[in-house]
Formats: sequence, structure tokens, C-alpha cells
Amino acid sequence: MHSSFLKQRQAVLFFLFFCWALGGKSAFNQTYFIPAKDDPVVAMMDSLDILNFFSHHQFTADRERLNVYKFPLDSVPWYPDDVFEQRIRRLDAATPFELVFNDQVRAFIDLYARRKRHIVPRVMAMAQLYFPMFEEKLLRHGLPVELKYLAVVESALNPIARSPAGATGLWQFMYRTGLLYDLQVNSFVDERCFPEKSTEAACRYLKYLHSLYNDWNLALAAYNAGPGTINKALRRAGGKMNYWEVRPFLPRETQSYVPAFIAVVYVMHYHKEHNLFPLQPKFFNPEIDSVTIYKNVTFQQISSVLGISVEDLRVLNPMYVKDIIPGNYKPYPLFIPRKYVGPFMANEHQLYRILEPVVAPSVDSAVAARLPEPDSSNAANSFVKEIWHVVKSGEYLTAIARKYEVRVFDIRTWNNLHSDVLSPGQKLLIRLAASPSQEAVSTAHTPPKNSVPEKGPSQKQSHFTYHQVKRGETLYSISQKYNVSVAQIMRLNNLRSKYLRVGDRLKIKPLA
Repeated sequence: MHSSFLKQRQAVLFFLFFCWALGGKSAFNQTYFIPAKDDPVVAMMDSLDILNFFSHHQFTADRERLNVYKFPLDSVPWYPDDVFEQRIRRLDAATPFELVFNDQVRAFIDLYARRKRHIVPRVMAMAQLYFPMFEEKLLRHGLPVELKYLAVVESALNPIARSPAGATGLWQFMYRTGLLYDLQVNSFVDERCFPEKSTEAACRYLKYLHSLYNDWNLALAAYNAGPGTINKALRRAGGKMNYWEVRPFLPRETQSYVPAFIAVVYVMHYHKEHNLFPLQPKFFNPEIDSVTIYKNVTFQQISSVLGISVEDLRVLNPMYVKDIIPGNYKPYPLFIPRKYVGPFMANEHQLYRILEPVVAPSVDSAVAARLPEPDSSNAANSFVKEIWHVVKSGEYLTAIARKYEVRVFDIRTWNNLHSDVLSPGQKLLIRLAASPSQEAVSTAHTPPKNSVPEKGPSQKQSHFTYHQVKRGETLYSISQKYNVSVAQIMRLNNLRSKYLRVGDRLKIKPLA
């Protein structure tokens, strides 16, 4: 009898030790809330697994440097509830959101840090591509930067994610809601998958939702379910305005939404404590720039001219759903690594000319044939007349180049343009090799009296001071250094935003 009792006691102790080894207190008490398999958050992560979106990337992680706790590679750390509560309380003190710890939040921490943990390093890798852009737009709208984590809940940062209900993109816009916030969809372009435009739309929508409830948790719930559903739940809750009191009256999928958001905020801040580290992304945000496409082109054709892979073009331009940019319809941006911007500008005329018979038959081939070749040795000396063109509303560089029978690349060079974006009233220097058509002459503007046209790169550029942007510098600090206004710097450099990149070269002011 005594021996049997000892064996039973040993079995109980072994069971308790086994539960503790699996995860401490929470592993022993398995009665807490577990998200259903068809929960939208779970379903989205599962769909990413099947989609295999990241399979084409060669990710590597600097794990040795980041692994400050020296966890083994296969270690899956877990902590008692009071540790989770303490950490979330610390996060709550630094945010306008109401971050709490409870069974529902624990369940989603378990989802991200244990059950689906293999997704998190990929999400953190994509965050290095998208989060700087998210933060810039959120701050511009006066919104909390923690809202960037909402896109992780929505799409796991997969820009082509699509829910069973049809919500699409990083921010999971439904078709009609997207239209309300200027996200257009056609056979070739789905702007819900356009990272910049969809983020701008999400900022506007979240700002509106917060204005309705003056509570971020309710605003998050409304982002998922719509304000009509939230208003109905508020009435059923007797007018209570606390999310956790209203939560029982919300649809089941919306009940998961705020707990999942809190769990993402926690895991993204305490990933090291859970032996989770960001994989090395193929692209970082500062390495990406954009150019403008004015004619129909395919990714395959761009790849053949620039040497960038079609897969990379798809990752950076997820809004083009058929690998076609319909530039004949209207100008569209092409996002590429910055190292390809120079080759694109140098070969843009070649790209369009090569593709003309296939994708741009409307272009006058006789005009294209008269364009100077890029390697013309005497191109700098062949211009016999300089005029100024004043940009009209709706005009773009390609149309102006056709008008004067010059290259887009030359217009950029003569005017030191770093972007294809033009403003009505902006003056562009045009150098003509021969007399333009009568129509061009009648609409061109001669240089203003006493003005000196800016010299191109083939001539001396000594009329202006130039400044190369260093880390930490802003337009304001640069303006103070040279005793000029921010507006003057933006005007001289055709800047539409105050955002600067390290290494940018700015024209400052004429030299005395």
C-alpha cells in the first residue's frame, strides 16, 4: 500500500514537472480561451503559410548578436502570467491605447509566440520594408505609431493578402470601403495592394473612426466590423463605452481583434524574450525609390532592360495584379531599388522605344526616330536654343519631351530633377537642337529677363551651393545652416515632401 502510494505520488510530481517544463502555469491550466481554427487572425496566418509568399527570398538573421539570452535555436520560452502582465503594463504606460492582459490576450500571445511562431520572423523582416513608411504617414496624420501593428493583425504584412470575404492588401480594405478612400480597382491595378496609398487610406479611416468614439479600442473594433456593427453593440450594452464591456455583444471575429492587437504589440516588443528574431529582408525601406511609367509595360520587359528580377518587381509593386503597368491609361509609379534608378533614367527612352510596337502603338514612331541617341558624343554641343516651358495642369515629363522632340532623361538632367512629379507653373529649361514646330514655339516661354538658365552636367554647375544630406539632418536644420527658408529649398529641388534620405543632394541657393 505504501509502495503504491509512492508510485502515485511520483506520477503526480512527474506530471506537474512536465506541465511546468512545457510552459509553467499556463501550460498546466489549459482552460483559458483558445482562438478557433476559423478565427480570421488564425485563418490569415494559415493562408500565408499556404501562399508561401516568402519562399523566393533568401532571408538570413544576425541571431548571434540579437540572442542576448543565449536561447538554443529550438527553444520556445514561456512565462508566468504575472510576467506577461508586468510587461504589458509597462507598454501600456507609453501608449494612448488601453493595453491589458487577460485570457484572450494570453491566447493570442500563445498564437504568435508558440503555435504560429515561424511566421513572426518573416513578419518582422517585412516590417523593415513597411514600418518606416507606416510611421511617417501615421505621424503626419497625428495618429499613434502603434497603429502600425494593426497591419500585422490584418495581413501579417503580406501586401497581397486576401480574406475569404474579399478584403485585400496590407490593411484589408473591402472594395466599397476602398472606393470611399480613393483606392481604385481595375483589371490591371488594385490600389488596395498599393502600400503607400492603402496606408494613407487606412490613416484617414482610423482617424474618422476615432473621432466617432474617442476610444482607440472601439476604433480598432470598428475598423474590423464597421461603425454600424459597433453602434449596434453599444446599444445592446446599454450605452457602455468600454470595449471590454461591449465585447460580448460584438461578432465573434471582432471579439478577437483587440486581444490580437495587444498580443502583436507585446510580441513585437518582447520578441527576444521569446527567442524570435527578424529575418534579413531582401530590401530595406531606405533602399527603395520610385520612377514614373507613362506607357504600358510588363514586368518581364522592365526586367529585360534593367536586369532586376520579375519576382523582385512583384514584391515591390504588389498593386499591379497581372505584372502589367497600364501607363497608357495614366502615369503610374514603379518602385525599384535605388541602385536601378540611374539605369532606368538612362535607358527609359530605350525601354519605351523597344516596347513601342508591343505595348505603346499610339506613340508617333517618326518622332521617336528623331530622338538623339543616348551615347551621342556631341549631344552637349548640339543644342542651339534654350527656352523655358511653363508646366500646365495635368502635364507630365513624357508629354513635354514629345512636344519638343527631346528625351525625358535630358529634361531631368537640364533641370536637376530628382522626381517625375511636376507642379503647375513650374519652369523647365528646354534645349533645342533645331527649330521646334510652330505649335511648340507659340506656347513656349522665353527665359525671364535677367535670368540665367541653370547649366546641365556637361557645363559648369557653379551657380548654386549644393548640400549632401547627412544622417539626422532635416530641412529645417539645413535651412538654418545656409540662412535660407525651408520653402526655398523645397522649391529649388521640386520637393513635394519634407522627408529626406541620407545621401540626397540638395540645391540650396545661388552663390554670391
